[in-house]
Amino acid sequence: MSYLVLARKWRPQTFDEVVGQEHVTRTLRNAISSGRVAHAFLFTGPRGVGKTTTARLLAKALNCEHGPTPDPCNTCSNCTEITAGNAIDVLEIDGASHTGVDHIRDLTEGVQYRPAKSRFRVVIIDEVHMLSNAAFNALLKTLEEPPLHVKFIFATTEVHKILQTILSRCQRYDFKRIPLRELIQRLRLLAEREGLTVDEAGLALIAREADGSLRDAESLIDQVVAWSGGTVNEQTVREALGVADRQALFRVAEAVLARDPAQALRLAAELSQYGYDPRRLCRDLLEHFRHLVIANISEDPVLLAELPDHEVVAVRQQTATRSLEDLQRLFSLMLRAEEEIGKTAYTQLVIDMTLVKLASQPAVVPLDEALAQLEALSRKLLGGNSQEPSPTGTRVTQAKPAAPQPISLTRKEEASGSRLTTVPPVVQEATPALRRPPALSDPDADQHSAWEGFLEAVQKEKISLFFALRTGQLLDLTPTTLQITVDKDPYVKDLTRKESRTILEDIARRFFGRELTVEVTKGGALSSSVSSPTPTAAQSQERQAEGDPLVKTVLDVLGGEVQTTPRSYRSPG
Repeated sequence: MSYLVLARKWRPQTFDEVVGQEHVTRTLRNAISSGRVAHAFLFTGPRGVGKTTTARLLAKALNCEHGPTPDPCNTCSNCTEITAGNAIDVLEIDGASHTGVDHIRDLTEGVQYRPAKSRFRVVIIDEVHMLSNAAFNALLKTLEEPPLHVKFIFATTEVHKILQTILSRCQRYDFKRIPLRELIQRLRLLAEREGLTVDEAGLALIAREADGSLRDAESLIDQVVAWSGGTVNEQTVREALGVADRQALFRVAEAVLARDPAQALRLAAELSQYGYDPRRLCRDLLEHFRHLVIANISEDPVLLAELPDHEVVAVRQQTATRSLEDLQRLFSLMLRAEEEIGKTAYTQLVIDMTLVKLASQPAVVPLDEALAQLEALSRKLLGGNSQEPSPTGTRVTQAKPAAPQPISLTRKEEASGSRLTTVPPVVQEATPALRRPPALSDPDADQHSAWEGFLEAVQKEKISLFFALRTGQLLDLTPTTLQITVDKDPYVKDLTRKESRTILEDIARRFFGRELTVEVTKGGALSSSVSSPTPTAAQSQERQAEGDPLVKTVLDVLGGEVQTTPRSYRSPG
């Protein structure tokens, strides 16, 4: 006697036995009970989820001798003939082998005759998307107004290939992938009926490989049983199907979370030796990091329903070791690697370097904390306590600004006989007060202090302009003009925009107490008279900055490079 595979042997015979498609079976049962059964149905969805089975159940429910009924008896002649596939009034056609218009013409002519012994003549066309356009067009009129004794049921995995004129004449039912837990439950029931020895991990591995398809899962069990002789556990499934150990995937993730790139590479090499596809490893890790994020933000077990219980416990243990920001960044980097793998032939090299990068990521600093640190650093650089160290380990030696006093002009103005002795109070009440530049006896030091105060005022108003100005220097200050020179073209372009000049001139008016025109020009290197760090000192500052965790995080997220900026400026004249 020939062997009947599990997928055929245990095909559902009632709507209640259909797994994971309650939204379809409930609608069909209610339609049959209320007598509101359409003349044409379209079942669409992934392979192996019950489309053809549901079509046969609908034919059985309509033609049962005790019906139409949502619960066919499965004992009458009509039910048994439909189950065996030899019912004369239920015509099941493979669309892939009946693509021509002549086949459809023969079909439409045959359905005009009343059924031989059943209540309805049911036409089931599987893989209907394979029909040609001419065949679809030949079917249109009959499909729109069929005889009262005819029901059409179409099934397809590629609904986008079906003409809209066909779709508009059918009731559409979308079948979904079967959830992993329901697959495991169904496989456990089949194993009990077959007398197999199974464990939870083995069934979970088969269900995951089936990817939501019950028919695929039943075929995989057949294959494992043929290899092992009746035992279905994690080891036999891995050996029979050649799939990777799920624990190996968890160990790779554990190495990444522990920031151990060497261990992550060793585990990836072991998986490669067992033939584990790097693309599959990338997708599995991507899915795993997604589970870690979900476990981090919620304790709701429904959100992790696609995982077996023993893996849910392991996921929650791993997610407790890292912050939500860290896990989201790991997911983003893994997603970027998945895109790169699809464009290259060197998949193993990409996954290796990705694992090294993932395992080398420092902890992410929350945005509000990073902003607070940057604000504190800016305060120190612009006039904080000289004894407080900066994040890079250097000391800020700049003195605190003096109290507001009248500002003196440059030597150039003194020679021309024009001198400003007081600062008129032109600041409006609604405008925040700005620190006035101090008046010092040395005009060079006076301009330097005024420049520092102006930078501080810009920082409070527009941080992006502040960083651009920090790369330049004050060239000259006259009663009507504030001249600034900047070395880098991108900053010059940004500062000379109309909006930027308007902001700078408004700040200058409020700071200096008079209307000033801000002129930004492209400048060269700083003169030799300016005190600047020696090359060795600059390199030391760069190394210290690159070693700072905050700087590392900013560079990783935003990109860029570390550059040192001189702390002194060229004096005018």
